[in-house]
Amino acid sequence: MRKPVRNVAVILALSLVIFGAVSAMASGYDLGGRTVTIVRYDIEQMQDYFRSGDGRGRIEAVEEMFNVKIDFAGIPWDAGYDVILTSILAGDPVGDIFIVTNRWIPTLAGNNALLALDDILNEDYYQSLPGMHPRMRDIYSLYQGKAYGISVNGSYQRNMDIGSSQGWIYNRDMFKKAGLVTPNELQATDQWTWQAMREAAMKLTQDTDGDGQIDQWGVGGRFDPWPIEQEMAVYSNGGGILKEKNGKTVFALTDEDALEALRMWRDLVKVDGVVMVGDKFNIRKEFNKKTVSQFRLDLFALPDHANEVDFDFGWVFHPKGPQAEDYVNPVWGLDAALLPITCDEPEAMVAIVNALFETTSDYRDLSLYENDFLDFFVQSVRDRASLDVIRQMLYKVRLWDYIPTLPDDLDLKLREAFGGAVLGEESPKSLMDAIAPAIQAVVDEVYNK
Repeated sequence: MRKPVRNVAVILALSLVIFGAVSAMASGYDLGGRTVTIVRYDIEQMQDYFRSGDGRGRIEAVEEMFNVKIDFAGIPWDAGYDVILTSILAGDPVGDIFIVTNRWIPTLAGNNALLALDDILNEDYYQSLPGMHPRMRDIYSLYQGKAYGISVNGSYQRNMDIGSSQGWIYNRDMFKKAGLVTPNELQATDQWTWQAMREAAMKLTQDTDGDGQIDQWGVGGRFDPWPIEQEMAVYSNGGGILKEKNGKTVFALTDEDALEALRMWRDLVKVDGVVMVGDKFNIRKEFNKKTVSQFRLDLFALPDHANEVDFDFGWVFHPKGPQAEDYVNPVWGLDAALLPITCDEPEAMVAIVNALFETTSDYRDLSLYENDFLDFFVQSVRDRASLDVIRQMLYKVRLWDYIPTLPDDLDLKLREAFGGAVLGEESPKSLMDAIAPAIQAVVDEVYNK
């Protein structure tokens, strides 16, 4: 009586083997049931994404398509790149695919731990990506002339593509009451500039109750201990902390476009007296209390303000300086998939990333990309013009400059120089000239070997 059962079991087993082969044929790869381990620092968040988030069902689909088993391994955020680097150099990588910030690329690639992908990622690949990612090679994947990143569209979570974007929020009611043209209107005609912001800030800085004290500030700024305003101004004037010159990466805060940006904030604070100087949190709070009329804000903080304020507000790019050709959207970093230099099946690993994270036109409708992203913010703005600015930000990305091995003491000196350039007595030029040689030495070690 048991013989037919064994036959059925054999037939079923054979059918599963055949089914797996057919599924793998659909992807063009059959990895023979091997395990592919994906490494990530916030591994629980990634697993939740695939269990119950937008990525649910993808693991099972990819396992069938490639005849593979997908596994996950976590690493710590702090010095996680050391875990990856040490394991690769020891000949036993902690994983097959690393989904990490692109900021780790210089350290890992500079130590010969990553596989360069220029021979695999061709122009057809880049053009199959959405938004600004067709330019990912130059924006966030390149190190010393070679590309190392596979796109996960900036972040593996849908609608989190450019989460660290920096823009500008303003109280539209205040602008209108003061008879000012709004920043959205100015940006539409390419006139949202430092000068326009400065003129508005001077008019909006007021003693509204006549007690001799300013209680409505024209602009808010955070200058110390993390000098975001100064760095943003440098980028919005066409400059950078680092630049490429004559084939070398150089420390660029001694250039005139950068010094001009520092002087702009210095004048707003010391000459015009229109800036409420604060930190990350109290400037936001003061804006909501209607004591600050405008300030820089990261994009993913925008929903909090939409839920907390009872007035009309607008969202625009950071105002641009006189040296800038266009508005710019600096982001802190972007996630990418990286492969260890020991990888022996890179084409298959690239294909798995594409399928698992649905990054290319093979797995998503690129024409829907903008709407997918904007759906997250549609309830967080008060007008169509502000929503359109968020759409434009998808295409005007500029990566925040990064020196990965800058010693803590030198990093502190750089921050102090930024702060002193606006709030202190020394000139921006003297402060930046003083630290430039030491920082350039570190830059040379990282980027100019």
